[in-house]
Amino acid sequence: MATLSVIVLSKNVENEIIPALKSVHFANEIILVDTGSTDKTIEVSKPFVTKVVKTSSTQNFARWRNEGAKAATGDWLLYLDSDERIPKNLAQEIQATVNEPLHDAYTISRFEVFLGKHLDHWPDSRVLRLIKKSSLIRWQGKLHEQPQIKGTIGDLRHQMIHLSHKNINEKVLNTLNWSRIEAELLLKANHPPIKGWRLFRIIFTEFFTRFFKQGLWKDGVEGTIESIYQSFSRFLTYVQLWQLQRKPSLKQAYQNIDKQVLKELKNPNEKSLNI
Repeated sequence: MATLSVIVLSKNVENEIIPALKSVHFANEIILVDTGSTDKTIEVSKPFVTKVVKTSSTQNFARWRNEGAKAATGDWLLYLDSDERIPKNLAQEIQATVNEPLHDAYTISRFEVFLGKHLDHWPDSRVLRLIKKSSLIRWQGKLHEQPQIKGTIGDLRHQMIHLSHKNINEKVLNTLNWSRIEAELLLKANHPPIKGWRLFRIIFTEFFTRFFKQGLWKDGVEGTIESIYQSFSRFLTYVQLWQLQRKPSLKQAYQNIDKQVLKELKNPNEKSLNI
């Protein structure tokens, strides 16, 4: 019989981590990779996990997933986030698959729940999460991480549950965080300078794609909110990029204003700021 290690990433999720851990009780071992919790996440998780790996809070999903793989002893690895759940039918399919595999890794479709509702017109987001350990080369990507695999990839039939966007406050804070990382990656990729018209195009294109092309307007208020929110998220990413591209930086610009004000106070003949 093949053995299965479940790797769960966590940070300050004491209120949602236990259901995630309980949903994978069928695994041979459960490894909690904690990325810097300051709440009781580790404490409440200990009765349900085999081991805890404490790692840096520096945001790098690929690094965290690689550390989990390094600590795992199972033949197969199943990666799970704290807001994801493995229902019974998927658990049974995973167990059957690792014992009689046709491929070296498998994607899993996610049943997405946004603001308490499943959006029927949200695109199927398959994620590569079930991997034979000997076939995993490494995970790559600071934010939108992907594993490098030796061998073939198949698809599992049943879905995992993804409990996303549980409230707006939490989501906005996460978006501010992720948008900064995305902006840094775009800057590193030498993205063209941001112009005003680009911001309009980005917002309009994202909203048109989500609301009309994907059909989220059919999903009621939640679909409308999600369409607008995705546009807002894209807008934030490119505003963050504009800040990074700006010369002088915003910090330097305000420091220069302060210097000029103080210079005027010391020298009455100094040309005044045009305010």
